[in-house]
Amino acid sequence: MPDLILRPLVLADISTIMAWTQDEEFCLASGWPLHQPPERWEEIFLRMINNPPVNLVRLGIETHGQLIGYTDLGEINPLEARASFAIAIGDRGYWGRGYGFTAGRQMLRYGFEEQGLERITAEVHASNTRPIRLLERLGFLREGVLRQHETYRGEKQDLYLYGMLKEEFKALVDLTGSG
Repeated sequence: MPDLILRPLVLADISTIMAWTQDEEFCLASGWPLHQPPERWEEIFLRMINNPPVNLVRLGIETHGQLIGYTDLGEINPLEARASFAIAIGDRGYWGRGYGFTAGRQMLRYGFEEQGLERITAEVHASNTRPIRLLERLGFLREGVLRQHETYRGEKQDLYLYGMLKEEFKALVDLTGSG
């Protein structure tokens, strides 16, 4: 299991995040718009760090002192005890090496155990196979599909809907003995 921590993003992270905006493959996979001026990105990231939305928890994924990505619990609804999950590994050198799984498991634990969530959902485009495999490996179940829902990589794509309940996460952690 990779050695990593989840932590709040800080102003010093902006240069690292800005480098990710130059990686077209990462931007396409993450749904970030291409060819935005650096000033626009900087404005977005400064606002996210200094004044995050109240219904979003975004934590940086750090290993060996280096920020390599982030993970979100968004659309947090305390009344319904639910949120949506997202994750992005910005440094491609860390793709496919277990960092997404480890960070995802930590964020799910945080959501269910510390935030008191009962349900966490995720969405992914049908052709985006990496996150599909990650969600399924984390224990999410595919609950539905929105057919031809969004344009992704230049074509209309189905959007898969995934979900996980607190008791499913607990059972999975109890079964594997890890969290």
